[in-house]
Amino acid sequence: MQGEELEPPKMLSMAWDYQLNYIIGMIGKDYSKATLQKYRASYKALKKFLKLKFLAEDIRLDQLDHQFVKDYEYYLKTDYGVQNNTAIQIIKKLRTIIHIAMDFGWLSRDPFIAHRMKSTEVHRDYLTGEELTRLAVKRFTKKLALVRDIFLFSCYTGLSYADTVKLNVEDQIIDNGETWIQTHRVKNNNRVRVPLLPPAKALLIHYKSHPRTPKDKLFPNISNQKANAYLKDISKQVGITKRLTYHCARHTFATTVTLTNGVPMETVGQMLGHKNIRSTQHYARVTDTKVQLDMQKIKAKYSGQILYLADF
Repeated sequence: MQGEELEPPKMLSMAWDYQLNYIIGMIGKDYSKATLQKYRASYKALKKFLKLKFLAEDIRLDQLDHQFVKDYEYYLKTDYGVQNNTAIQIIKKLRTIIHIAMDFGWLSRDPFIAHRMKSTEVHRDYLTGEELTRLAVKRFTKKLALVRDIFLFSCYTGLSYADTVKLNVEDQIIDNGETWIQTHRVKNNNRVRVPLLPPAKALLIHYKSHPRTPKDKLFPNISNQKANAYLKDISKQVGITKRLTYHCARHTFATTVTLTNGVPMETVGQMLGHKNIRSTQHYARVTDTKVQLDMQKIKAKYSGQILYLADF
């Protein structure tokens, strides 16, 4: 009708602000602080793209189309300077925001409907059994020994750095005569339940009486920044050329400690706190040792196989 005020157009920032506020309210329930930081970082990248491409900090939702998404992907990989897999993760955050806008009726068409991105396979380092033993028996100064021990605990349990340093005494339980770690991951709040191997139990016993271990914690406090810096010194002293990170420790648990020793991938995934097997496959490597052991099981079956060879 004439004189009736038109509803202002819905802007992309409205959907972003809604999701950010929702995540803030759900931290500790459905989301973690790390997830919030990732969304904020993705929003920052998007704002830089909008300023470069449109000379603006916002855009109407009805202006978004497939070309917008493709241009954004190109920007992330060129001007913004991130690798393909990182670009995928940033764009996934935008796609989530778009789907929220569509659910609210703010947007009628999906600009991602024809968009496809293929992740690049990344081969992350893991320690071999020999390297893990060499690291375990090496003597270090006190400050390096603590970082080494937390890293080893991660290798023996699959827990990330954040999950390890937050462990409380209540997270260590006894069930059916076994000592377990039972907790929830900082990253996604997924439940983790891991029976402790003897080296992991020995580490907990050692640090239970450590003067720097708080009464309610299983390990002394140490910052992630210091831990990563000390891991560089540790790798040099042990003569390991691989880059030691807590991702490396989780991969070591998945590959060297469990899969190579015959633990099924579904079990490994549960201990790593994964909800689906695809996540576990990114961590797991089928080593030559495991292939050899598996083939030994059927070797006897074919040992007496008779072959009728053709004459030359």
